[in-house]
Amino acid sequence: MEGNAQWESLVDENVDERFQMLATCDFENPQRTVGEWYVANCPIVSPTGKLGPTDYFGRTMVAAMPASVKVGVVAVAMGGSPIEMFDKDLYQAEMQKKDEKGGTPWHVILANMHYGGNPYGRLIEMAKKAQQVGVIKGILLHQGCSNNGDSEWPSKVKKIYNDILADLGLEAKDVPLLAGEMEREDMGGICYGHNTKVNLLPTILPTAHVISSEGIPGNGIDGFHFSAAGYRTFGKRYAYEMLHVLSLQAQKDASYAMAESLQKFYSLLSLNANDITLRVGASKSIAVTGQFADGHTEVLTHEVSYSSSDFTVTSDGEVSATEEKKGVVTVSYTDFMGQQHTKDIHVEASMSGPNRYLQVNNGTAGANAWDKQLYCTLLKPMEIGKTYVVKAWIMAEQAGECALWPVWSESPNRDEWGNSKDLLYLTSYQVTSNSQEFTWEFNADWAIDKLQWAFGKIGGKMCFDDITCVEKGTTENMVPNGSFDSDDISKWGVITWNGQSMSIAEETVSGIKMAHNIGITNNVIYDLNGRRVSANRLCPGIYIRDGKKFVVK
Repeated sequence: MEGNAQWESLVDENVDERFQMLATCDFENPQRTVGEWYVANCPIVSPTGKLGPTDYFGRTMVAAMPASVKVGVVAVAMGGSPIEMFDKDLYQAEMQKKDEKGGTPWHVILANMHYGGNPYGRLIEMAKKAQQVGVIKGILLHQGCSNNGDSEWPSKVKKIYNDILADLGLEAKDVPLLAGEMEREDMGGICYGHNTKVNLLPTILPTAHVISSEGIPGNGIDGFHFSAAGYRTFGKRYAYEMLHVLSLQAQKDASYAMAESLQKFYSLLSLNANDITLRVGASKSIAVTGQFADGHTEVLTHEVSYSSSDFTVTSDGEVSATEEKKGVVTVSYTDFMGQQHTKDIHVEASMSGPNRYLQVNNGTAGANAWDKQLYCTLLKPMEIGKTYVVKAWIMAEQAGECALWPVWSESPNRDEWGNSKDLLYLTSYQVTSNSQEFTWEFNADWAIDKLQWAFGKIGGKMCFDDITCVEKGTTENMVPNGSFDSDDISKWGVITWNGQSMSIAEETVSGIKMAHNIGITNNVIYDLNGRRVSANRLCPGIYIRDGKKFVVK
């Protein structure tokens, strides 16, 4: 959390004296002495640090708290540092490592320069000093690029968190861990794959909370760091989550006199969201952004509230319909200044609404089948010895082979990279720009819990739709959201370290026709746009089956 963005004098110079920092190292400009308290002007972490998430975490917390409350931060961080540098049992070995050129890594130089070669020790030393005048209420973490994709990262964080609690005499229930995501791919990030590890923390640490990086802009330079505007928003999100944990509203205290530059940052001008259309029986999420008075835009999809008398809508803005109709979903948001904003989203649901599918962008083709993969975690494991049938409609921008590799991901039988060795190598099919349905039938030799499609030699975009997995002779589909009619693809993933991405898409993308090949004789029904439709969803109109038109009246 060292911070990497240059602060702006006209924007970031207003710091309330109630927001304090404990210097964890010596500073020259401004002059600060380790172990002393100061107003938290930039830079907070170290002389080499810049604007980071800690800055607007503190500004927001102070503005939301009564005038009698001070907020202090004790920050220890080194840019580019792996998590092992904060493990009191591992840091010494890490301090001895060399970079790829045989030199001393930058984070080791910083650890020696600022923290006496022991970052964890300095953190505990300063935290104990802070306990002499205040109460530790939480731990903030933002780290991951140096451990990108490390499957052991969550457990490493858990150990360090527990070590901190033990060494400071704290209880987990009183000190939550707030961990932020890496910069996302659509914002220019290159370590976005690590977010799957960050989001595992609450599953092993009940007091952990994940801070979303959705929509937070990168600096456009290195793929690792946010812009100054991004750090402001990120810091505010840390504070909002901390306030929620404390059962407080994420709003300015009524008596707080806020500087004009900060008022503009916190004041929402307008809510923005597009009207949506969806297919009956499907669902779609509303994407909401907000334009603020200082000119920046934030993604607010998961911060607003939704209501509708016409449709079913979840707290995350996912709208669903069971019949054809038009209606309205109302979006509401109260900004930090206490001003309420609303916007009506017009929704149309019809039987001929857009078909949705999963689009996987492979980038450049790899050399091996395993170089590019799509996988999903099944709703329940298979039963050993039983026969299963998997079906999937697949098409590709560039032709090539696609295989299915069902795997028992929880198997104790691992290879040298830590992957399960208990998997089946099933048939490879040639996929083309014409969407085709492929079928795999096999016996479960293990308690298979994951399906993996391997297509490493295919570059460009691939499209997947209507994926099912059933025990032979039954109809219960074990694939989560295999029709992709919902925006929830949390059980799906790609091998992101190899340059892939996935998203829900609709209809035609970059010239790829998502329409299934209507020349196939398979008794499947299509509308005149070439979209596959269910026989029990037909409204009056003209359809195609077995290459011939028929009319429903």
